[in-house]
Amino acid sequence: MGIFDLFKKKKQENKVRNFFDFPRNEEGFQQIVEWLKLSTEIILDVDHEGQLSVKIMPDGKVFLSAFTEVGQRVPVYTKNDKFIVLDFAGVSKLFEDNAELDFLWLNPNSDSAQINRSVFTPRHAIKKNTEIQIGLPAEPPVVLIDFLVNYAKENPTINHMYLGLARYNDEFSYLVFLDSEQTERIVPEIGPEISALCIDEKIVYPVDFVYDNFLADEQYLIYKK
Repeated sequence: MGIFDLFKKKKQENKVRNFFDFPRNEEGFQQIVEWLKLSTEIILDVDHEGQLSVKIMPDGKVFLSAFTEVGQRVPVYTKNDKFIVLDFAGVSKLFEDNAELDFLWLNPNSDSAQINRSVFTPRHAIKKNTEIQIGLPAEPPVVLIDFLVNYAKENPTINHMYLGLARYNDEFSYLVFLDSEQTERIVPEIGPEISALCIDEKIVYPVDFVYDNFLADEQYLIYKK
């Protein structure tokens, strides 16, 4: 065996195999999301002080690297490295508590699945001094609206509900405002259901809840008590 053959062999041995045997399409992505929801062992890096290891993409998006098993990390863990193991609820809380996080990068060295924060929480932060354009969607998200309205009808604390389409930094999302004294409790409750609905029904844009009613206009009203 020549030196180049030995180098090639070592390179192949260092390559991490895919953890998921799913197709590289929307159906496969949804299967990964379903795995995440049932998982009790999602591994995330922390620094020597126990703080989350947060990384930033060239375009400014902030993310967490996560792994399905310790062997997925490159370079491999050493005795000085630290990590935490969480279930789906634990990861969701990280996104709930850290509004600057944009996505979770699962197994970046193999499967390389980037999971948007909307899978974990409906809360989304818009960075300071960002110009926002708000209007009505050309095609209303009927399935989403039906879900929201039906929920409002069953919840007597909701007086009004508004929905608009926002554009900022060339990204779009549906904005929802709930006129209720219980909004802080309701949003975490229905957030996972809406995230699942967006995936199942292939809803075009993510859903963000807002806590300041800058949608208080009749054209955005989708429910009135």
